[in-house]
Amino acid sequence: MKILYIVALIVAVVFLYYLISKKSAAAEDQLPEKFAPYQLLDSSTIIRSGIVQMNLLLESKKNIELFLTSQNNIIVSCFKAEKEKSFIKIAPDGKVSDTLTLMSRPEDMVFLKGFIVNTQAKQYYRWSFNGAKTPISISAQNSDFDWDDEKQDKQLAYIVKHAAGVWVDYKFDSPVPEKIAGEGPQTTQGVSGYAIVTYMIGEECFQFYTTLNISKYFSSAYLQEMLWNNLFKRISHHRLDGEIISTPNLNYRYFHKLKPEKVRFSGGGGNAPGFTKKLYPGYLFTDVVFKNDTIKLKELMYLDEDWHASAVAVGGQNIGALYRNKVQPIAHMNGYLYYTNNHLQYALFTNNEQKLYLIK
Repeated sequence: MKILYIVALIVAVVFLYYLISKKSAAAEDQLPEKFAPYQLLDSSTIIRSGIVQMNLLLESKKNIELFLTSQNNIIVSCFKAEKEKSFIKIAPDGKVSDTLTLMSRPEDMVFLKGFIVNTQAKQYYRWSFNGAKTPISISAQNSDFDWDDEKQDKQLAYIVKHAAGVWVDYKFDSPVPEKIAGEGPQTTQGVSGYAIVTYMIGEECFQFYTTLNISKYFSSAYLQEMLWNNLFKRISHHRLDGEIISTPNLNYRYFHKLKPEKVRFSGGGGNAPGFTKKLYPGYLFTDVVFKNDTIKLKELMYLDEDWHASAVAVGGQNIGALYRNKVQPIAHMNGYLYYTNNHLQYALFTNNEQKLYLIK
């Protein structure tokens, strides 16, 4: 009888624990009421709040580049197709005022301080500034390599001092072996290297060919600055992709954690062992402020609480790493991006650097 009583007591305790745990889990899964009105961030949907709306302006196969002209036109550079380079000009009122589409390989096109340069075709465009869609031939300097070292050195010093934009291509010539008359072996000249420095002086574009070592003239940091076309981020010594520029217009309010999942990842090649991560699926709730309106967004993500390397903080506390998926290759979400200035009647927003939303 005593044993039956003990067994019944144990069963009752276990059942009570189950009820409490279930109730606690249900309470944890319950979304706070104030976040119920938040709208799902969906690229196919126009999101409205008051008199403001946000819609997807464009998508790109590669990361989008942005350049602000002195007239406060924003030039958007993107690849809508693998070899289709598109440029879009957004006027200060938020309307697309002009477009330019060029067929080219991605590696041949350089967006250099607003100038569009095709290094392979040796042409450039001033379209960003004057709307002209006719290409202009690039002037070549020392293309026959007939300048001595002193003259090349003076030209490089001039470029460093005066150029508004610089891009460097490294080239290597490997001559075809030549057959010597008779039965002798084939001979080959050594592989020779040189650099092509594409640069802007005023509205003119030049390509300077040089055999000198140009590393002392153009450091990697200098060249990164020349090609930095990003209004959302600043150059960082800690991140190659830059540091997100913080703004009071973005306010991360809450991450609603759901039941955690154990996700298995491979070791990343070689003999590296696989590993398991505990990820929390859930929704990130964010306020996006534009003028007097607030767009309330939510987006499904996966939270890793063991790694704190994102710019997402709720109540001043970094919540961990956020991913958009749970398979390799993992898609990190380092933070939302937002840009406007006092001369613009709109704002730009993105959760992914291959998409661009317009808020107006």
